Amino acid sequence: MDGVTEYKEYIDENTGLRVREYLNESNELHRADGPAYIEYYADGSVKEEVYYIEDGMHRLDGPAEIQYYPNGAIESESYFVDDKSHRLDGPADIEYYEDGSVKRMAYLVNDKFHREDGPAIKSYFPDGSVESELYKVNNEDHRENAPATILYGEDGTVEFEAWSHHGKEYVPSPEQVSSYQKSTAASVDSVNVVN
Repeated sequence: MDGVTEYKEYIDENTGLRVREYLNESNELHRADGPAYIEYYADGSVKEEVYYIEDGMHRLDGPAEIQYYPNGAIESESYFVDDKSHRLDGPADIEYYEDGSVKRMAYLVNDKFHREDGPAIKSYFPDGSVESELYKVNNEDHRENAPATILYGEDGTVEFEAWSHHGKEYVPSPEQVSSYQKSTAASVDSVNVVN
């Protein structure tokens, strides 16, 4: 099994839950054909699966860490490459509510929050409406000519906005605010026309 010499099972002293670990000859968490760390709920269902290569979280064809609710629904998925939170074709961290709806999505590249075509972090209320949008590039708050941080109330109203450019917060000019408000109103109108 690609360098895996054994697996061991034990009861975690802190949680009281059963754990299975796959180890290589160097006693590192390692498994090429499945998760190297598996934690189980008391009823035997899987609580967490983590993929490791030579003690580093790593998986190329899916999330490296998957956590489950007691009912079996996915609680979170995290993508790692070479022990760094990393994904180029979608969010690297996704958290779900127990009903399966998305709670939070975060885009990371090499352990840095990074997205150029939308918010790097987006959170949702349980009803599916947007709770917050955080725009980041290379781990810095950043958005061109629009707020980099937006917090919403449960009714959808904007409760807070902060404008940032390459990590530096600033007060926008009246022209920038007007342009942003017009573009936001236009995008809302186009959504209403489609619906």
